[in-house]
Amino acid sequence: MDNINYEVKKFYKTLPTIEFHEKFFNYELVQGYCKECPRYNTNYSCSPLDINIEDYILNFEYIDIIVTQLIFEEKDYSADYSKEELNNILNETFFKEKQKVVDKVLEDESKYTKAQSLSGPCNYCAPNCKEIYEECIHPEIRRYSLASLGIDSRKILKDLFDIELLLINGELPKYLNNITSILYTK
Repeated sequence: MDNINYEVKKFYKTLPTIEFHEKFFNYELVQGYCKECPRYNTNYSCSPLDINIEDYILNFEYIDIIVTQLIFEEKDYSADYSKEELNNILNETFFKEKQKVVDKVLEDESKYTKAQSLSGPCNYCAPNCKEIYEECIHPEIRRYSLASLGIDSRKILKDLFDIELLLINGELPKYLNNITSILYTK
């Protein structure tokens, strides 16, 4: 497999958390997707959460939404890949770029009076930590995912950035998007 070339675009939006919650909270819809995930109910940063989600979100004043979009060349997204090759491509592109943003928002948390990034799922101790531990052993570093909070990422992409969500479904799509956010009070 040759190196995959891609372009990275970043998009930013800041919203008051009240507006964000009203526009993008759709717990039942999103939990339906979460229940299809093999990690459902196995990780303390993923669904289902044992917190009051509305209180959690509204405990902050603002949310910064950062979309990282990777755009692939046609020769790369139209090629056929084995499952292993596709996983390698995702690790070398999508997850590499996601980690850069996650590192940045984790660093940015210290700039605010109160802040928490939404960059889950957490992988600090074990992907299936709920099966191993009775409670999260690292709550100070655990970060929730948008989906675990019932936030509709597809709607965020479409309404705020006019981007259609493309799914992988065993093939490399024309582009991939990652949404990382930070809730904060100045």
